[in-house]
Amino acid sequence: MFEEPFFLNFDRDPHAVLEPNHERAPFKFHSKLLYAFVSKDKIDLFLSQHAHKILGTFESISFCPDVYEVEIGHEKLTLCQAPLGAPAATQLLDWLIAYGVENVLAFGTAGALEDLPENTMLVPTRAIRDEGTSFHYVEPGRLINLESAFLTRIEKEIVNLGMTSDEIITWTTDGFFRETSEKVTQFRKLGAATVEMECAALAACAQFRNVDFAQILFTADSLANLEDYDERNWGDDSHQFGLEICSQILANI
Repeated sequence: MFEEPFFLNFDRDPHAVLEPNHERAPFKFHSKLLYAFVSKDKIDLFLSQHAHKILGTFESISFCPDVYEVEIGHEKLTLCQAPLGAPAATQLLDWLIAYGVENVLAFGTAGALEDLPENTMLVPTRAIRDEGTSFHYVEPGRLINLESAFLTRIEKEIVNLGMTSDEIITWTTDGFFRETSEKVTQFRKLGAATVEMECAALAACAQFRNVDFAQILFTADSLANLEDYDERNWGDDSHQFGLEICSQILANI
């Protein structure tokens, strides 16, 4: 079993020593989850504008977000702030799934590898697996496919709301400060338009748990010019907009 690098030895056992719902908490979350990679102050501002209540709290050593019920129109959704990085974001998602989540729409920002304006809305249909977490949920491979009936419904609702988005390939990496010129060039050649830190792992977790998953990305900083990196405004204008529009999309499908 140990001849290949460890992450290539996919274990198909559906059971783990420590299961996501091991604590047997009395939580029951709504099936539709908005999983938001935004700051707590943006979550709080969004909640101040919508009827809501706390459904539970995720306990960990350093990140303990509340899980909310939010009413959008006549639909009740689950809302949770997502932590940065594939391992933490996937751990929390797996836990949310264990307590009732079935339809996941994640959203956040990503670095642009192409010449894209800041805050451009993009929908990944494939993610390059340059991280470790996805290999614990899906057998080894270069890409993970996000195309599904659920994604099609998300895209249809984007159009219904009078907006546009482009389908892309995204590069998911664990190494935020190791996005070297050579790697950026390499992943561009593989078709990646953005780089972020969670998509491939979240998609793999959702596939393993047999739940729906899609992600909407908004462009933040730009790596399009390797000689002149531009952090721009980190896509800040899309954070509040993303919460509003993605909650509406999720409520409408």
